[in-house]
Amino acid sequence: MTRSLSWILIGALAVSACAGPIETRVQTHQVIAAAAPKQFTLSPKDAPENRDLAMTRDLVAKSLIAKGYQSAPDASILVHVALSSRAADIAVDGGEKDSSHSIASAKQQKRFQSCKDQEHRLTISLFDQARGTKLYTGNAAEYHCKGTIAQSVPFLVDSALSGLDRELTEAPSKTIRTRQGVE
Repeated sequence: MTRSLSWILIGALAVSACAGPIETRVQTHQVIAAAAPKQFTLSPKDAPENRDLAMTRDLVAKSLIAKGYQSAPDASILVHVALSSRAADIAVDGGEKDSSHSIASAKQQKRFQSCKDQEHRLTISLFDQARGTKLYTGNAAEYHCKGTIAQSVPFLVDSALSGLDRELTEAPSKTIRTRQGVE
């Protein structure tokens, strides 16, 4: 009896290591307001090289249209989309020697976790080409053990664009959103 109870407890712990809420780490920054008409074009430099990036660009375009923007080939707003998936136990730093900063810190694996986490990260940047300045940047990232980047993308797009056309800020705004899904 004790032995079977031990196996049940071990099984429950193994399953719980990959279950639970997913935290989406979000950073948004509305630098300046978009000028009317709000027309955008996706950067040709971000041309889809894989299915996940193509899907992400399509969802970003649909989300912008839902927010009142219009897609136009000669638009003044240029949209860059960057999507990545990396091993979460690797830290990523950016910048030069004296001005380097952490982009993503290394994540420790949970106790009894059966697989290594991946970090799914999306960055969406809008630039006003006519004024020569950045309008908005949104970043969203999640850790996943079993979830795929394709499963994460709709939530990452929604989160990364959550601060668009809100109040202008001096510094980026950071929030954590929680949702259910495949961790």
